[in-house]
Amino acid sequence: MPPKHKSTVGLAAAPVRYDAVIKALELVQDSVSDRIASSMRIVIKPDFLFTRQGMHTSADAVRAVLDFILEFTNKKITIAEGLYDGSEVQPVFHKADLHELHDDYGLKYVDLNRDEFVTISLSNKLPVRVAKTILNSDFRISAAVPKLSGSRFSAASANMAIGSAASTGRSLSKNDKEKLLSSKQYDAALAELLKVAKPSLAVVDGFESVVNKKGLETNFCVASADAVAADAVAAAALGKGLNKRITKQKYLEACDKAGIGRSSISKIAVVGEKI
Repeated sequence: MPPKHKSTVGLAAAPVRYDAVIKALELVQDSVSDRIASSMRIVIKPDFLFTRQGMHTSADAVRAVLDFILEFTNKKITIAEGLYDGSEVQPVFHKADLHELHDDYGLKYVDLNRDEFVTISLSNKLPVRVAKTILNSDFRISAAVPKLSGSRFSAASANMAIGSAASTGRSLSKNDKEKLLSSKQYDAALAELLKVAKPSLAVVDGFESVVNKKGLETNFCVASADAVAADAVAAAALGKGLNKRITKQKYLEACDKAGIGRSSISKIAVVGEKI
């Protein structure tokens, strides 16, 4: 059953990306600080779906997330990502300047496509290999870029669920990410996968968004302990910036029905900026 209480989502804007991310996180600090402090295995999952278009999670956004969570913990933090086509992620980390954060924060970097896996059989009989680094973490942070393709929106929830699935090649037999994305039961499958790989903290950095595979300045940032609610607010904020209404997303409604988070704005407490 869906939770009865309202989920809190921080919505912030600032002329500098780092400041916007910090502001959004501080708005939801009370809902995540205790969990961060008690967690032993913290993983940040950036978003590199559109690397060829030059759009991915910014190093400045990751730095802001690190500065925020390290106020509550001294544990070693892992940056983990697996590219869609199965290629090695370390060169992309370098190109995106994420490796430059190592000296300041002592990070561990993991290629999820080269991790150990656990195969999970979803109810639609679709077997999905999920990276152990994600499954074994006790605090997962999805640092996502908002993406709109036609009427299809995705952000923090899909970033974690799709990103944790293995891709060891381009062919469908080797690419569990593509299996999920092309599945006729995509919405239900994503919700089911999130039951075991739900983000503990969602950050949707909309300083720039991807709209039909093109970068667009939109200047907002969303943060929440409820990734579904974060995505719902991010979709509304992006729609406001585009002066259009983004239709309800079936994957968010499926997640709400499964009790993973809130998808209706009326059941979300938005703090900070107004939608």
